[in-house]
Amino acid sequence: MQVAEQGRDIGLADAEARAAAAEAEEIVEEAAEEHGDVLGPVRPDDRVAHLLERLASDFVLDNTYREQHLSLTASENYPSRLVRMLGSGLQGGFYEFAPPYPSEAGEWAFPDSGANASLVGKLTGIGRQLFEAATFDWRPNGGSVAEQAVLLGACGRGDGFVHFAHKDGGHFALESLAAAAGVNTYHLPMVNRTLLIDVDRLATLCAEHPEIKLVILDQSFKLRWQPLAQIRAALPEGVFLAYDASHDGALIAGGALPQPALLGADAVHGNTHKTIAGPQKAYIAFRDADHPKLRAISDWVCPRMQSNSHAELIAPMYVALSEIALYGHDYARQIVANATALAHALHEEGVRVSGESFGFTETHQVHIVTGSAADALRLSLGDLARAGIRTTNIEVPGANGLHGLRLGVQAMTRRGMREAEMREVARLVAKVVLRRAEPAAVRAEVADLLRHHPLDRLAYSFDAHVDSPAAARLLGEVFR
Repeated sequence: MQVAEQGRDIGLADAEARAAAAEAEEIVEEAAEEHGDVLGPVRPDDRVAHLLERLASDFVLDNTYREQHLSLTASENYPSRLVRMLGSGLQGGFYEFAPPYPSEAGEWAFPDSGANASLVGKLTGIGRQLFEAATFDWRPNGGSVAEQAVLLGACGRGDGFVHFAHKDGGHFALESLAAAAGVNTYHLPMVNRTLLIDVDRLATLCAEHPEIKLVILDQSFKLRWQPLAQIRAALPEGVFLAYDASHDGALIAGGALPQPALLGADAVHGNTHKTIAGPQKAYIAFRDADHPKLRAISDWVCPRMQSNSHAELIAPMYVALSEIALYGHDYARQIVANATALAHALHEEGVRVSGESFGFTETHQVHIVTGSAADALRLSLGDLARAGIRTTNIEVPGANGLHGLRLGVQAMTRRGMREAEMREVARLVAKVVLRRAEPAAVRAEVADLLRHHPLDRLAYSFDAHVDSPAAARLLGEVFR
């Protein structure tokens, strides 16, 4: 069986290599045809020009797609031009490994111009400020790395942890890792009608299983703020409480939702490309700089799980968080207002929206219940996609196994949409989901709506300052 699988893998690799070689040959032939003599030699400069043209066509395709599609995915956003451009700076990015606790220089220390240390200081300072934390570890290369480090640093073999079940919106990255590490998995008890954690049952669960060392609120399908202070009070002493802010980080930093660290969370962690419109990075922020788990969790991030923390993304992370620091109050409140407006408008259109008992949503997300998994998949990848509406399908929390769509408004909020536009968005979504309108006709209406909300001047961003003398000086150094 193993030999057969290896043979199949080798066959696939050979096929891929042959395809790559054929593509390269095609490029050379096309360049030769374009520049004259097919049989004669093709100059390297001509090949380079042809390769760059082909690459540019991919960017044209992607930019056109982004401009003309209504992005309602809850897990994506539009980074500002400065965030995108700064990711190409620092001459490829030197290594940077310094942990968020005092340490001596050693095998993982590199000489530096001083720029990395300065940028890390700026980034950690603003991260601590935004999340009311004593530390800010910028190094995780994604939200999954951050939460996996929390799991491995807080729990050992034979311990247990509690998180959201998948049906309640829990993240997919923890249970298989816990099983491999010998850590027992338990699920947070939920009240389906309210989508809130049953704190009394959680306290009973922890009392019955004293091996539980970690409670992590890792909800990806998230409509509500959970009663964090009550949860902290119900947990036994020594149980680590972690809050995953991947989805609602900007709502927390902007003041639309409470600060987890002020309500008893030992650590807040999350990625920086959802409501925070930054690069695909992540962070872990501790309430206490002397927390006994700080070093264990930080060391799992690096060097154990990563040997490269992508220091070239420190600057764009800093800019993205600076946009939150300056504009986050208005941005966060507009996100919540837009999500609320979208949910109510969808409900009025006759769409089944989850969470009616609590006003549908308290976050950037809106959940639509459509039926089976196949129905939801057909809508997200079929009719809605053809209509120019970008969504994802989920098992809707609290819907007794029914599936549907998870919508997010943060990207459209960045494009300047407000409550009135959200009502128009609801009308377009309902035309496809309920009324089975022809997707091509809806796509024309989507394009008309988006023409008034271009991507080159994002709201709540530094885009308006890209042409300023200060930005010109910065970008002159970036592209030097």
